[in-house]
Amino acid sequence: MNDETELRATLERLHGLLESSGELDPDLRDRLRATLEDISGALERTGGGEDGTSLADRLGEFTEHFEEEHPSLAEVAGRLAGMLANLGI
Repeated sequence: MNDETELRATLERLHGLLESSGELDPDLRDRLRATLEDISGALERTGGGEDGTSLADRLGEFTEHFEEEHPSLAEVAGRLAGMLANLGI
């Protein structure tokens, strides 16, 4: 499996976990959803977020929020952040 294929599979898994995790803060859920959309767009082009922060850094911030209450979501988000960082996205 190449890096992009693994990234896409992990992104899909994170989308699934996001949808199945019932009790997330609505604002946090919306921000994560927007970040995931940015990641999908970044697969088509390379670059940072609107504020200049890398997508890996933005996703890493979400990982910190999820560690206690949603460990599965935090694990997958952390893995995805690492993949993005390795790809320079």
